[in-house]
Amino acid sequence: MAVKADINDGEQIDISLCVTGAEEWDHDSIARKIQLKDVEGAAVMLTVFHNNEISDFEWENDQWYLLENAVGNEFRGEVQLNPGFDLSVTPLDEPPVAAVVDETGTTPVDQDSENEDSGSTTEGNSNEQTEFVRGSEVSGEPRPTADGGGELMRHKPLSDGNYLLQFELGELEDLTVYEYELQTIERGGIDPDDFTNGIAGFTAKAANIYQSRVNSPVTTADPSQRRIYATVELSSAISVHGYTVKPVHRGETTLEARSYTNDGPLQEFVKQDVKRAVADRFEVSGIDSIIETVPQRTATSELFEAYRKYKCRIRVDADGTVICGVNVAYHLESTFSAAEWVQRGHDIAEVNVKHDTGLYDSARTATIKEIIDMDYDDVLDGPGVPMSEYHEKHVEKDVIESMRAGDPIIADLQYGSGEDSIFPQLLEYCKVIPTFDQLGEVDETFLEVIHNESRMKPEERFNVVTSFVDSLGSTPYFDFNPVPQPTNVGYREHKTPNIPNMRFGDGKTAFYGADGLERKEHGVYKAPESFDIIALYPEDEEDDARPYVLSLLNKLADYEAGPTAFDQETYELGSEFHYSQHAQKASGYDAALIVVPDKDKAGAADYDDPYPEFKRRLGELGVPSQMISIDNLGNDNYRGNICSSLIGKAGGVPWRIDDVPGDVDAFVGLDVTYDHASKQHLGAAANVIMADGTILASEAVTKQAGETFGEDDVANVIKHVLEIFAEEEGRPPRHVVIHRDGKFYLDIENLIERLDKARDLIQRFDLVEIRKSGNPRIAEYDGSKSRFDIAYKGVAFHVHNGDHSYLTTTGGKEGSPGTPRPLQIVKRHGSSDLDTLAEQTYWLSEAHVGSLSRSTRLPITTYYADKCADFAMKGYLMKGSVIRGVPYI
Repeated sequence: MAVKADINDGEQIDISLCVTGAEEWDHDSIARKIQLKDVEGAAVMLTVFHNNEISDFEWENDQWYLLENAVGNEFRGEVQLNPGFDLSVTPLDEPPVAAVVDETGTTPVDQDSENEDSGSTTEGNSNEQTEFVRGSEVSGEPRPTADGGGELMRHKPLSDGNYLLQFELGELEDLTVYEYELQTIERGGIDPDDFTNGIAGFTAKAANIYQSRVNSPVTTADPSQRRIYATVELSSAISVHGYTVKPVHRGETTLEARSYTNDGPLQEFVKQDVKRAVADRFEVSGIDSIIETVPQRTATSELFEAYRKYKCRIRVDADGTVICGVNVAYHLESTFSAAEWVQRGHDIAEVNVKHDTGLYDSARTATIKEIIDMDYDDVLDGPGVPMSEYHEKHVEKDVIESMRAGDPIIADLQYGSGEDSIFPQLLEYCKVIPTFDQLGEVDETFLEVIHNESRMKPEERFNVVTSFVDSLGSTPYFDFNPVPQPTNVGYREHKTPNIPNMRFGDGKTAFYGADGLERKEHGVYKAPESFDIIALYPEDEEDDARPYVLSLLNKLADYEAGPTAFDQETYELGSEFHYSQHAQKASGYDAALIVVPDKDKAGAADYDDPYPEFKRRLGELGVPSQMISIDNLGNDNYRGNICSSLIGKAGGVPWRIDDVPGDVDAFVGLDVTYDHASKQHLGAAANVIMADGTILASEAVTKQAGETFGEDDVANVIKHVLEIFAEEEGRPPRHVVIHRDGKFYLDIENLIERLDKARDLIQRFDLVEIRKSGNPRIAEYDGSKSRFDIAYKGVAFHVHNGDHSYLTTTGGKEGSPGTPRPLQIVKRHGSSDLDTLAEQTYWLSEAHVGSLSRSTRLPITTYYADKCADFAMKGYLMKGSVIRGVPYI
C-alpha cells in the first residue's frame, strides 16, 4: 500500500489518506490546503486550487479517502500532493487494514465495526437486519413495521384526537449571523446570463459553495444585492463558474423568528443542519430526498428495488419553535443497466439514470437525452482523448476491454440544468431510476406490490416516520434533539360541521351524492332544460352495450332527469377518419354516450383508438360526451357516476351546496397545465363557480412555450368573471374568492393594487393558494387501541400567527386505502379568516358531480380548472371561448 515515502515529484500516485484538518486560504489560485496522514501516520499536505474539480469537495475530518491520480510535488524540501488533471477522490467505508491504530488499539471506525459485529442485538442494528424483505416473501397479510416507532409512542402516551405528522425539533427564537456582500475581482462584474436566474442564481450558488466549504449553514440574504448570511466568519475567496468571489463583511444581523422577513433564512439554516444530521447514514440530495441505503422491497424478478424516501418540511414558528413535517414514500432503482433497458425495447429518452457504482467510481445521476452514433474509441471533444481512454480513471480495465470488444450503446446524458452539462456516456455503466409508469412497463407485479406498500395506513406511516425522526439524534450545528412524537404545536384544530349540506330536488338535503340520489331518492337539484342523448357503440359490442345503455336511461329517470329524446347507432372499429364522421351525427344532440374499448387493448389492437378522436370532434361541435369502457359494460357500480356526470355535462345540476360560509358571491379557479416532458406550460383554464358550488362558466386557452399564468392573465380572467356574473345575476359580485392551483408565481402586491382600483365592481376579494403536495398527513389517535386511524373529513389545522391551514377533504367512511393526503390552504390576501377559507374549500370538494360516493380531494374550483386545462391541451375543447356546463369532467 502506498505511503508518503512513495510520493515522487511530478509523478502520479494512488494513495489512501485520512483527513486531519483543513486550512482555508485567501489566495487568488489556492482555495485551501488539506492536512492528511497516510496508513503509517505520516503527515501529507494536499493543495487544492480554485480551478480544480475538487475545489468544492466536502472533506470530513477523520474520514479516509482513496486519492487516485494525485500528483507529487516537492516544495521547499517537503513532498506533498497536488490535484492532477484526472484526480479522483473516493470516501472509504472503513480504514485500510494497514492503518496505524490509536492508543486504545483501534481506530474510531474499527470501534464502530466491533460493536456491529459483536453479536449484541440493539434495536437499531436489529432493524437493519430485518428490514430487508424480498418481493417473493410478500404476502397479503399486513406487514409488521420493524421501525420501533410504535414503541417510542407507547413510552409517551398521546391523548385521543387528531394529530399532524410533524415533530418538534427545538427552539430558535433568534440567531445572530454574519452578513457578507459577494464581490468579484474581475473587471466588469458578473454577467447575469452566466447563471440560471441571473444575479439571484449566482448568489445562491455562492452561498451553497460556502456552506459546503465551511461545513456550517450559509444562505442568501438579499440575492439581488449579492448578500449572504453565514453562521461562521468567512474569509477565503471561492471560484463560481470562473469568477473569483470574495466575501466582504457588512456587519452582523440578528434574525428573529417573529419577523416575517427572517423566517425564510432561519428555515434554510435549519434545513442545512438537518441535512448534515443524516448525510452519513442516508443518500441525501436535499431535505426532501433522504433515501435509505438498504432496499425495503426487491422484486421477485430481482430487476428492481424500492427504498424508503423521506421528505422533510421545516417551519420556524413565530415563537421560535422549530417544526419538522415528514412524509415517507418510495424511491425506485433498477438492478440492470440502462443498455439492457434499451435492448428490451423501452424508450430511453428523458429517463433518469445513475452511474452503476459497481462498475463506475462516480455516483452521479443524469437524464438521458438521446442515443448517439458514436464509437467507444472516438475522441471526446473536451478531454481530447478517446472515450475508452478517458474511462480508464473511472472504470476497471477489464470492463473497458469487454466494452471495446462489443458494440456498446452510447447516449448523451444531461448532468445539470444547462446545455453545457450534456456529455456522452455508455449506458452499460448506468442504471435506470424508473418512474412508476416506467416500472409498470417492465414489472407490473412489482408495481402492484409497491402501490399497495406505498398506501401506508396511519398506524404504520406514523410509526415509520417517528422512528426516522428518532434516528436523527442531535443535529450538528444547532444541537437540536428532536422529540420522536407527533405534535400539533403551533396549530389550532378546527372541524367542519358534519351536516347534510348538499341540496337536491325540492330543497331536500343529504350528506353526499349517493345519500341524496340513491338512498333518499331526492332527485337532482336541476335537470338539463334540453336533454337529447345519442348513444354510439362498436358493432361487435351491440349485444352488451344496448341493455347497459338502456339501464342508464332508467337510472336517469330515477334521478328525475330522463332524456327529452334518445337515439342510438353503431360504429365500426377501424380508422380515426370513420370515427370523425360518426361523431358528426351527434351535432344536433345535447349529450353523447360513447362505448369505447379499454385504452390498453386499443393500443395493442390493429384499429385506431376511438376515444381521442370522438372527444376531439365532439368538443369542436360543442357536444359534451361521456365515455364508457367496454370492460365496464354490466358494471352497476359505475352507473350512478356515469349518469350524474352526464347530467352535469349537459347543463344540469345533480346537487349543490346548501350553505357556504363567508358571504361570498362567486369563486374563481385558476390552473396551468405543465408538460413535464417538454418542460413547458401548455394549457391554462379558469372557471367561475357560484357560491352554492354550481358551475357558471369556464374558459380555456393554450399557452405559448415557456409562458406562465401571469398577472395580466389573472386580471383578464377576473374581468370575464365580472361580465359573466353580471350577465347572470344583473349586478357585479360583491365578494369573490380566487383559488389558484399551487402557487400564484406572480407579483401579488401589484395584482392587489390593480384589483383595488375596481372596488366599485368587486368590494371584497380573497387570493388563496391550494397546494397539493408535501403536506403533513393527519390521523386520529385512539388511545384505547394505542394506534392511529384514518381521520374524518373536514379536519383542519390552522397555524398560529400565520397564513395557512392543513385540511383533510377525504377519509373517514370513504374507506381510503391509505392515509389521506391533506391540502394546504395558503391565504395570500383578503379579509376571510382561515376557518372560513377551510370550510369553503371542504364544501367545494363535496360539490363534484362526477362521483356519487367519494369526494374529490380538491375543491372543484381548481379540480375543474385542471380538467378544463388538460382537455384544452389535448384538443378536446374549443379554446378561447366561454364553456357552459362541465364537459371536461
